[in-house]
Amino acid sequence: MRKLELISLLVGVVFFVVLLNGIGWSLILHQLVDVGWTFLLVLLVSTGRYLARTQAWRYAFAGHHELPSFGEMFRARLAGQTLGYLTFAGPLLSEPVKAGLLRSQVPFRVGLGGAVLETGAYTITSSFVLIAGLALAVVRLEPAAQNRLAAVVVIVLFLVMWLGGRWILQRRVRVLAGSLNLLAHAGWRGWVERRREKLENSEQQLLNFYAENTRRFRLMFLWELVSQLFALLEIYIILVAMGVPVGWMEVVIIEAFSKGLTTAFFFVPGRVGTDEGGLAALFKLMKLGVEHGASLALVQRLRGIFWAALGLALLGRYAVRRRG
Repeated sequence: MRKLELISLLVGVVFFVVLLNGIGWSLILHQLVDVGWTFLLVLLVSTGRYLARTQAWRYAFAGHHELPSFGEMFRARLAGQTLGYLTFAGPLLSEPVKAGLLRSQVPFRVGLGGAVLETGAYTITSSFVLIAGLALAVVRLEPAAQNRLAAVVVIVLFLVMWLGGRWILQRRVRVLAGSLNLLAHAGWRGWVERRREKLENSEQQLLNFYAENTRRFRLMFLWELVSQLFALLEIYIILVAMGVPVGWMEVVIIEAFSKGLTTAFFFVPGRVGTDEGGLAALFKLMKLGVEHGASLALVQRLRGIFWAALGLALLGRYAVRRRG
């Protein structure tokens, strides 16, 4: 794993340098200068996103009234997600780390269960954004009456997803388990069997939580939606600062594509090079300028580095506390 992690990182760095050299370092620097002090607003919006996910995480603990303080859970989230951002393991490492940092106040099993539930709810809301973005991307290719058609597509799409999601949760339909069976029959049996137990347990836990704690699940889901709105707002602020003419349709498409990049290149630490290259290609396709796509990814990377640095400082603080 470490060898693959190192190779993927080196390839990403090389691609990153080649891409920016091709676009032009001066042009990229000009875009970053345009953002300027707006970066502080970007950090503020990203703070709102993490606060919303922390609140969603608190609703994932049913029957446990003596929870750690909101601040303690916020710090544990930052520390855990830092390892997920910087390493190959991603969520497979970040969720146990979050639970482990809180185990003096919440049993590890309970903390891990809450972290997995919150991640599951976040994944569901992310899929909403991803599918909406794909639908809007198709619509955007058709210039005629695109705004009206886009509105209809999004409304219908969300109604179908909402009703379908409710039906799955109420009937406890194990969609993930069925999908894993299909992958196994399609030749991915080895990959599936190594992950089946963990993935199926997470799905069953999510279904059981909804059945037994419907109100808490809905509140958790609501806060995850709020975090998604903050993510969309962040993109809009950055692009407006760069002078890129975008509307709500473009912002949703860009965020959906970014989520796709995150999923596809989870094995690249920090997704170095993949985000810049992917967004540059998307912006070229959307005729928004490849330099704007690469610059957007760079600003978001700087934001990620800021939070990762804070997360590492918090991990050091936790280590010192335990030694003491």
